[in-house]
Amino acid sequence: MNKLFYIETYGCKLNQLDTERIRDAFHAAGYTETDDPAVAEVLVINSCAVTQNAEKESRYRLRRLQRANPDARKYFIGCFTETQAIPGAVFLRGKEKFQIQELINHIPPYPEIQKKHVRPLIHIQNGCDLNCTYCIVPYFRGPSISVPQEAVLDQMNAAIRAGRNEGVFTGIHLGTWGKDLVPKQHFLDLLQFIDKHTENRFKIRISSLDSNEIPDDLINYLRNSRLVQPHFHIPLQSGSAGILRRMKRRYSPEQFQAVVEKLRKALPEACLGTDVIVGFPGETEEEFAECYRFISEVPLDYLHVFPFSPRTGTPAATMPDKVPDTLKKERVKQLKALSDKRRNRFIHRFIGKEREGILIYPDLVLTDNYISVHLETSTKMSPGSEIRVKLIQTTAENTVTGKLA
Repeated sequence: MNKLFYIETYGCKLNQLDTERIRDAFHAAGYTETDDPAVAEVLVINSCAVTQNAEKESRYRLRRLQRANPDARKYFIGCFTETQAIPGAVFLRGKEKFQIQELINHIPPYPEIQKKHVRPLIHIQNGCDLNCTYCIVPYFRGPSISVPQEAVLDQMNAAIRAGRNEGVFTGIHLGTWGKDLVPKQHFLDLLQFIDKHTENRFKIRISSLDSNEIPDDLINYLRNSRLVQPHFHIPLQSGSAGILRRMKRRYSPEQFQAVVEKLRKALPEACLGTDVIVGFPGETEEEFAECYRFISEVPLDYLHVFPFSPRTGTPAATMPDKVPDTLKKERVKQLKALSDKRRNRFIHRFIGKEREGILIYPDLVLTDNYISVHLETSTKMSPGSEIRVKLIQTTAENTVTGKLA
């Protein structure tokens, strides 16, 4: 009988990519994956600690798995602040996550085939050199380390061999790619290298770039790129200059707005999104209003909005003037309502038009500019196939329907 393993993943795309490497290692070590944790010999929770709730959820699952399968060997790995006394559980924090005893000498440099990802994750960078006052991630991930160009190309070629047509550049702080290499390189150098050495129509989606990491020469490249999909996520965190300073972010609202407006002018049909944290310590009504007004004036198409979550060990965790949870929820609600309006406005620009996309499910297409389109009739094409779709209408449930073009 095959040895069985079970794995769950929480958090960012890099965590998901780490899980794919661990999954491949289990297969190389002679294990078979099961969806039933009660029968597995080895249980793995790849955890996230970016917020208190994320860490709480992953710990809750570990305790549930312990009750469901007390005899299994259990690994709680990834980003977490504290260990727990759970029989049979091994805690591996940060870079130690690949030191699972059963997998020694089996961890691959990157996963060869990501069966659970229609759009494979392409690892280009890890770690972060910043010291944003709210963020615990550098504590777990360490300093920024770039994946060399040739290794990035190897991953893309593996995705192409697997029949994939789109991948997602994945890391903790993508815009710092190349700064630790000798000689020093820039993110644009990587894109140009990949562009030069791939001849098919494989596309790349960039998961996130800070506004101060998008110079004019990169925008000029993106304007005519056949490689990069027209979808850009540019973290803001706050539209208040005072809060950005307290967060130790490295840009101003004015600089952020200038970059977004340049991108909008260069790529008018691109989808532009951002992250916002509300309820940062000391955030006054005036500062939140400043943030809301700023976002209202910037041509963004969606917001990911999060209430501030204090993480032990970060400067923000001990800052005075905490914002009450009820007020955080109200501010989140206001910005999410603004996000819904922006998203709907963006989608309606393309109703009746055709877009290129990737088939995610037999009845779901993700367009190049990040619109999920539900097909009126399922297709027999394989997930991951390139597809052209015509957007027909939006429904009362705010979903977009379409048909093959």
